[in-house]
Amino acid sequence: MAQVYVAKVVRLPFAAVEQVGKLNFKNYLMKKLLKSGKVAKEDLSKAAAEMMSAANKFLNEAREFEEMTGLSINAEYPPNEGHFSEIPAAELALIMIDALFKDFGQDSARVRELVDVFNLGTVISHKTEKPAAHAFAKVIALRSGMKRAHSLTEDKACSSGLKAIGLAFDAVANHGAEFAVAGGVEKMSGVPDSFVRLGLTDPFSGKLMAGLADEVAKEQGLTRKELDDYAYGSYERAEAWQGKHRFIAPVRVSESLIVERDEEVDKYRVGTMFRKILSNLATYPESEKEGASRCGLVTPGNSAKYADGGGLVLLTNRDGLRKLKLDPLARVLAYAEASGSEPKNFILKPEEAIGKCLMMSGLSWKDIGHFGVNEAFGVGNVLLMKMHDIARDCMNRRGGAIARGHAIGGTLGGTPVIATDIALCGGDQYYVEGACNAVDEGTAMLFENMNV
Repeated sequence: MAQVYVAKVVRLPFAAVEQVGKLNFKNYLMKKLLKSGKVAKEDLSKAAAEMMSAANKFLNEAREFEEMTGLSINAEYPPNEGHFSEIPAAELALIMIDALFKDFGQDSARVRELVDVFNLGTVISHKTEKPAAHAFAKVIALRSGMKRAHSLTEDKACSSGLKAIGLAFDAVANHGAEFAVAGGVEKMSGVPDSFVRLGLTDPFSGKLMAGLADEVAKEQGLTRKELDDYAYGSYERAEAWQGKHRFIAPVRVSESLIVERDEEVDKYRVGTMFRKILSNLATYPESEKEGASRCGLVTPGNSAKYADGGGLVLLTNRDGLRKLKLDPLARVLAYAEASGSEPKNFILKPEEAIGKCLMMSGLSWKDIGHFGVNEAFGVGNVLLMKMHDIARDCMNRRGGAIARGHAIGGTLGGTPVIATDIALCGGDQYYVEGACNAVDEGTAMLFENMNV
């Protein structure tokens, strides 16, 4: 088994995404009317309500017409909005690849042709964008100049990016690959909210993932205060590090806008008032059914936000480092997965996956200087900290998806980049990245900082 090193890393800034869909359609209409300048401010609410009523009438009539004729009418709420809405996911991936290889200068084209493997995680983008429907990863590899890279598109819910890196690790460690590029990219903007929400719903019970996480939180005796305190800490840490992150590939949206910061973080001013707001937020409904019961503990405030984002790593062996004249950022020690049969327990699976990594490497929980866990819901992170007596500053030290946003298939491409930055700045010898994913699965990867 060859030693596998992290040679280069890069990520996108997490771009904030605003949901539209059925629940937020009136607000969307009000903003649209305000922007048009055709309706006075005092009349916005009434005008939006009338438009919403007309839209609902049309949708009902369309459904009746479909039943009568057998025709299919594509009547959908406007797509979710964000600064990356009009940028295809493949273009975002190409931006990251260019940034990953930019330091090679004139040799960039030659180095790209050395890449043996290109794995890319994504969940929504390769299903909703027409140019991405066929051999998503391979098309990107060819467009980027990685002409001989064997390519794979990995769809494993929130673990997609880390699973892609795990497969690349295996290719270099055990199957003779010298250079592998892997990670994830995802857009939750520019797509119908109904499609995104399918990915956040348990296909067996019909419950939202928030409802399942809430069920486990109550079974484990957590309190709303514990979850909100953890969430507040995530916001606090993310705000403190905003603008200090390295390895970010800026995205030019227009002549007047370049996104180079995690946008969700800039939405809030962390302080006493914000903490009170967190405490007073209504909990999620357990499902999207009419009259569904509400969660007892899980709220939008202590859960991840929608986002666009992603990240990539360049993995190689010792000979590859010499060939490119690079010092390693880290060494990959282990990758592991955990799986079960009870959908609600997805939130617990990172603990099992991390435990497997530690067993393979001969390390203990106390040896790990930093834990990066995807933070889909604060429930999983709080429970993991309690199970293994992990200090708060060792868990998502610069904030997580609660504050920064969660790009489903792209997040676990980006967070290993953040974790590497954290370890290099903090001097952590060992650090781990983990993620929960539907349905009752989790992944983890263990790294050694080569610069301590």
